[in-house]
Amino acid sequence: MTGAVRSYAVTAVAFEALAARDLAALGALSVTPDQEEFGGSFDASLADWRTSDPRCLLGLAFLRDDTPIGLVLLKRPPLSPDWVARDAVSLHGFKIATPYQGGGLGRKALKCAVETVSRHWPDARRLCLAVDAGNAAALALYRGSGMQDSGAAHQGRIGVEYRLSLTL
Repeated sequence: MTGAVRSYAVTAVAFEALAARDLAALGALSVTPDQEEFGGSFDASLADWRTSDPRCLLGLAFLRDDTPIGLVLLKRPPLSPDWVARDAVSLHGFKIATPYQGGGLGRKALKCAVETVSRHWPDARRLCLAVDAGNAAALALYRGSGMQDSGAAHQGRIGVEYRLSLTL
């Protein structure tokens, strides 16, 4: 059918619920070098998850038709940066693999992450993140999803970054 558009569903699954082959597939995904500079590699995110306290860190894989396409790490204090309030969750390393970018899957994945945070940590009041000022695609995604600036810009790891938050 010419001109047909397929809208894919995205689901979020906790890393610990994935089969070993799916974890391996997730770790083998990649983003562009610039994106990796901003948010790290898939493999590095999995390594962070493997070595962190599971009471304070939730790793989510994003699946499209049972195929891993992305991930995010969600952290509670004391694993969150010191600027994150005790009643908040911080978002880290959100990424959608390069072949799956540009079709709205990131927006769907972020929505899944927000919904999962609310279920997993019902006492959390806000979702917070830091995003590099030069990461225009991420800024558009986060602000387009309702996240708002939560203070002045700061000097981050690789440049100026904004801190954004979303009330849950």
